[in-house]
Amino acid sequence: MRKTLAILLAILLLPAIPNVEAESNLIDAGIVDTIEGRFIHTSFSSSSTLLTLTTSGNLSEHFWGTGELITQWSLELNITANSATPDSTGIQVAVAHSEGVYIVNTQLKMVSFIHNTSNPVDFVTWDSEGDLWFASYGGERRAKEYNSEGWTQVATPSHNTALTAITMISDDRIVTGGRDNLVKVTTQEGVLQGSLSDFTSYPTKIINDGNGNIIIGCSNGDLFRYQFSSENPSNWNMEQTSISSNNILSINIADDGRIMVGVQNGKLHIIDSETFTEEESFTSSGRVLMGVFGSNGELFIISSFSSSSKVRLFDLDSDGDGITDNDDAFPYDSSQFEDTDGDGFGDNENGNNSDAFKLDETQWLDSDGDGYGDNPDGNDSDAFINNSYQWMDSDGDGYGDNSNALGGDRYPTIPSQWSDSDGDGYGDNLSGFEGDDCPSVNGGSTIDRMGCKDSDRDGYSDPTDDWTVEDGADFAKSDITQWVDSDGDGYGDNLSGFRADACPLEWGNSTSTYIPEITDDGTLTLTFVVKEKFGCIDSDGDGFYDFGDDLPNDPLDYIDEDDDKVGASQDYNDSNKLVQNEKDHCALDVSDNSEVCQGVRDADYQNYLSGKESAGESADDYYDWRTSLEAEENEKDSSNQYLESTLEILPFLGAGFAAIIALLLIYAGIGKARRRRALVKTYGAAFASDDNSAETEALEGKAGLSAVGGVDSDKYWDDDIEPMNIGDDGDELGGGFDDIEIKADGDSPEDLEVMEENSSLEELAGMPEQSSSEDTQPEQSVEPSQEPPAEVPPVPDEGLPEGWTMDQWKWYGAEWLAKQGK
Repeated sequence: MRKTLAILLAILLLPAIPNVEAESNLIDAGIVDTIEGRFIHTSFSSSSTLLTLTTSGNLSEHFWGTGELITQWSLELNITANSATPDSTGIQVAVAHSEGVYIVNTQLKMVSFIHNTSNPVDFVTWDSEGDLWFASYGGERRAKEYNSEGWTQVATPSHNTALTAITMISDDRIVTGGRDNLVKVTTQEGVLQGSLSDFTSYPTKIINDGNGNIIIGCSNGDLFRYQFSSENPSNWNMEQTSISSNNILSINIADDGRIMVGVQNGKLHIIDSETFTEEESFTSSGRVLMGVFGSNGELFIISSFSSSSKVRLFDLDSDGDGITDNDDAFPYDSSQFEDTDGDGFGDNENGNNSDAFKLDETQWLDSDGDGYGDNPDGNDSDAFINNSYQWMDSDGDGYGDNSNALGGDRYPTIPSQWSDSDGDGYGDNLSGFEGDDCPSVNGGSTIDRMGCKDSDRDGYSDPTDDWTVEDGADFAKSDITQWVDSDGDGYGDNLSGFRADACPLEWGNSTSTYIPEITDDGTLTLTFVVKEKFGCIDSDGDGFYDFGDDLPNDPLDYIDEDDDKVGASQDYNDSNKLVQNEKDHCALDVSDNSEVCQGVRDADYQNYLSGKESAGESADDYYDWRTSLEAEENEKDSSNQYLESTLEILPFLGAGFAAIIALLLIYAGIGKARRRRALVKTYGAAFASDDNSAETEALEGKAGLSAVGGVDSDKYWDDDIEPMNIGDDGDELGGGFDDIEIKADGDSPEDLEVMEENSSLEELAGMPEQSSSEDTQPEQSVEPSQEPPAEVPPVPDEGLPEGWTMDQWKWYGAEWLAKQGK
């Protein structure tokens, strides 16, 4: 209920309209700035820097510019803030809030330390050692010392009721005030030094004024000043006064020493520090946190509201015309207050020293009302102050400058000219000022000749037969930016014109230069760029000015970044003085395995290039050269290999030829052997009976058996066949058997061999035998005319002799066994 009544009372006490109750000449100039958030702390860290804290925990630093706050930085602490106190350096700010204290570093703009407490902290102050003293309105109702480790266990004595104010004085003594209407002074060790009890109302604000005094403001408007010392406070000198308001909220000291007292209901009271009495007061809405005097005596009041804070200006009004001196052009003339053109004559036509020309500071009086001022030294002054048709006679020839009026001067500024026949603006009097050199030609030239044709309108006349370039005519009549070419190199002298001659007194043929780039602020950079530079010496004729050409005697290049005297277009790496060509690069960069570097490192390829260069022929790239070289090597290797192969197989070709001959002989032998074997089987000898004849053989199906070379086909025709005998000499017998010789009645060659029919070509040629399925098939033999043996000889354990058949074994096995002694 008490809280509700207090709120209603505060609302009723808020003035609806700001009111000035001062006896001085300060008047309300209104709000000059509004800031979001309700300030609970304001303090200056310098004459132009204001620190503020809002209830929501926004800590900001502002530039103070005649009442306008320009925020430099803000820090949102996101707390319910109660108060703040900067340390002696202004770098650290202690912020008391509902859960403890934050230490904010204003240079780093961040919270540098946090003290958490179980109860809200309403007040905080610093001692000289950098420790903090926390105090709470309720609860313990005392101040407690904290360092970086926490509470030091040192505290001031408690007040009987709520603690309402705190400050620090010399020797780090803590001064606290409470609702028990007491102010207690406690040593840094927490020992009560004394109490002040001169109050009929509880203290609401206590400050140290920096001059050895504490000033105490009370809820009833009483104000006390004590000159403190190290002695018991009961012996301190005390002064007392009262202001015309209650609920003192803030106390701050102005630069001139005056005491500024702000209260809850929007008033600011000014106290004379010498007499300690109230001088004047100002009323404004809101909770007054601070009063600040400006450099010209104006007053700024900083107040806070429920959701914002405002700065109100009270400015001077010396002449009492209701316009502040800051806005009054005539602060001591109540009939004038505005002077738009600043010429010292007021804009008020009915006031003193009124101005007929409010926007012209050089004129203020117009006697004939023609709009031209009477002041001969001002703008548009009137040479005929009583003649409204003429007002100016620029050339002083007695004729007004208004050419269209009676007595007007065609040339109002030229006393020696008055007419212009061709209407080009140049007088006909050639001997007069700017006489027309071409009076019958309407022309606009103004420099070399007056009033002659000027095609490009640059002021120089076009050349004519009687007025050439050498006489001063325009050397570039179609170029408005150029007209003179002093050195005759074809580039104009006007440096701001088209293709301007950078060396106007020296013939030159340059068009460009290569120079460091200059930034907009005039700084010379290390970036080189090509710029136009016409008409300077270019010795090598490449277009670049010699002093803007890295290679002034090399027409191929103008850039040589590494200063190795080899131009960029010829230099393999123009940023490295050691590298001028591919060889230099490849020698330095051994890791570069590009085609170029491989070619550089290949001596054969370099010899190839030298040869091509000497012959004036184009050369292949390295890879193409390698490819063609490898192709030649492969072709050569193929030829050599073919020759070597030929030489290697040549002996075998001879042997092969011999083998072919032998093979042919073998085939012939095979055929002959087959016939002999047939003879053996048929006749028991390797030749036919003398009685045989071709006819008989044909009839018997044995045609050709008698056709053994040199033997009479009719011989041995008889059917009786002599039995075969085994040779006694043990020599190898013919007829295809290794150890059996077939006997006949007639003689036969001793070395004649009978070949088996199934002997292979490999066997006959002396090569390893290639077995096949056909080899295992027994040869179909012609049945002999004689009867087979009655008993087949036993086959040896090791099998038939090599090359034998069972049919042969039946006939000749017994002889073979006898031969072998088996």
